[in-house]
Amino acid sequence: MRHGLVGIAAGLLLAVSVLSCSRGAVNEQEPPRQQFDRAMEYYNNGKYFKAQMALKRLTFSFPGQTFIDTAQFYLGKSLYELENYPEAVGEFRRLLTAYPSSPFADDALYHIAMCHYSQSPKYSLDQEETFDAIDEFSSFISRYPKSPLQDDAAAKLLELYDKLAKKMFKNGELYLKTHDYEQAVMYFEQVRDNYPNTEWARYALYYTGEALLGLERDSDALETFQNFVMAFPEHKLTDKARKNIARLQADEAGG
Repeated sequence: MRHGLVGIAAGLLLAVSVLSCSRGAVNEQEPPRQQFDRAMEYYNNGKYFKAQMALKRLTFSFPGQTFIDTAQFYLGKSLYELENYPEAVGEFRRLLTAYPSSPFADDALYHIAMCHYSQSPKYSLDQEETFDAIDEFSSFISRYPKSPLQDDAAAKLLELYDKLAKKMFKNGELYLKTHDYEQAVMYFEQVRDNYPNTEWARYALYYTGEALLGLERDSDALETFQNFVMAFPEHKLTDKARKNIARLQADEAGG
């Protein structure tokens, strides 16, 4: 009886194996190019798990093939599509190390940056991934100035800077609300110095004036509001700035 059960089990395993092959698994006996074409068919049909398994086998077994840098790139892309970002970064870096002259090199570095960008959390959380993404996008822009991905990388970079600026501004805003005006001024100045091209730098300039009022540094506050109005005459905070200017000037005249 026991031998009969063993035979049935073996038969089932064989059936599963045959069924698996019949569903299109890569045949390792096929020539490398056919295996590559099959792997790319998986990728193009959105079967990223099958694609990455097949491509990983190819890159390991046939490193000298002319198409292997393409396989290496799409191995990284398959992992990227599966949102396995740490492993994707490793595969893209392997491409840059092993095949630095590959036509996929710029794409690989861009996708390394995108892996970190995709893991960048909301502004209130730890921003390590944001800083990593900024480093990688900056490296990409510097190394591949003619890449068609330049504009997108630059836009992503501005978005990441905006997130860091918002985090710093919100810290300053919290100190302003709790009447710790010195700390508020410090954070607002850091926003303006480090992220001058963001909208948060404009808010920081205005609220620096508010913090200076809290410190009773009226002449400095007046100058800050005047600078804000000159720099951003159409901003939604400009009317408030003008009212503060009028009041401070009236106080000076009355004093």
